[in-house]
Amino acid sequence: MEWFERASLAGDDVAAFNLAVMLDEGKLVPEDNGKAAKFYRLAADRGNVDAMVNLGLMLGNGEGIAKDIPAARNMFRKAANEGDTFAERKLAELDGNDAFQTAMLGKTSRIK
Repeated sequence: MEWFERASLAGDDVAAFNLAVMLDEGKLVPEDNGKAAKFYRLAADRGNVDAMVNLGLMLGNGEGIAKDIPAARNMFRKAANEGDTFAERKLAELDGNDAFQTAMLGKTSRIK
């Protein structure tokens, strides 16, 4: 963990991602989703697509950080733009849920 942290501080996005995974899963170190989210964000800001996806999942579920669907959508969009097919599916799910909710709101507002 110490070496991943050092490499992360030196600008290595893969090290930041690996450190985030360790903290997220809690297998080799105590689980700390708040810190995991910070390292995922650091790696995502450096262009790490896997970190974008994992941060999107955390944002979408409110795991370790406040639930933020627009921010999750943004992370998935960035990863999808880099060709990540899982992110494309997650983005479609979020967009589909929004379309469904909009349709339901439209139907309920017409009921008299």
